Amino acid sequence: MTITYFFVLFILILIMLLLAFQGFATIIGLIRAKGVPFVALTKKQLQYLGKKIKLSPSDKVVDLGCGDGKVLRMFEGQGVKTLHGYEVNLWAFTLAWVKNRFAKSKSRIFFKNFDKVDLSQYNVVFCYLLGSYLVRLRDKFDKELKPGTKIVCFAFKIKNWKKPEQIIENDKHIIYIYKI
Repeated sequence: MTITYFFVLFILILIMLLLAFQGFATIIGLIRAKGVPFVALTKKQLQYLGKKIKLSPSDKVVDLGCGDGKVLRMFEGQGVKTLHGYEVNLWAFTLAWVKNRFAKSKSRIFFKNFDKVDLSQYNVVFCYLLGSYLVRLRDKFDKELKPGTKIVCFAFKIKNWKKPEQIIENDKHIIYIYKI
């Protein structure tokens, strides 16, 4: 009886520590990301994205604010070889790292603010970021991205910038595709 009690107590303490870590990491992540929260795509959103956006193995993809890395793993399933993600939320980064290990994914996730990363090496940029943050990225895109680079924005448009080359939508989802 006593061993069972201590085991249950140990499990409860472990769960509480994990929840505290998640909360702390989320708060720190919000500060580091200047108020942009970690919100993962749902399974249906990811399926829609995978159906509508087809990439080639030679594409070099970056996911800005990659969260748990599921978009990168989805593109990896399409055969893309170069996949990088940047995440500042420690909880999301840890989830991505663990999920990549279990999935044996070759995508690389960096615990780094993408504002400090040179994007010129990529020809596809994926963003699931709030519109207010996308506006802040316009100058970075203009300075760093090479002609022909595709920017795929899920759900949010880059306001007061160039016109999207393509808009893919149904009654629930919208994808804006820009080209430099």
